Amino acid sequence: MRRAPVITLSPEQRTVLESQARSRSLPLRVVERARIVLFAAAGRQDKDVAVLLSMTPKKVSRWRKRFLAGWGG
Repeated sequence: MRRAPVITLSPEQRTVLESQARSRSLPLRVVERARIVLFAAAGRQDKDVAVLLSMTPKKVSRWRKRFLAGWGG
């Protein structure tokens, strides 16, 4: 079984993402992306995150990869 790449967050990254995930004023897409990355950093696989957030595993995988490419991991 293929495993998704691991995401490791710095304390600063985690703080920013948690704030975004709780926000009621940011666009929904930003909130969703923050939640995806936080669940991924908690060790969940793409399929599990997709079920929790009611979205496709492909979308979760795409944002995991974009986070790792842009913010490191």
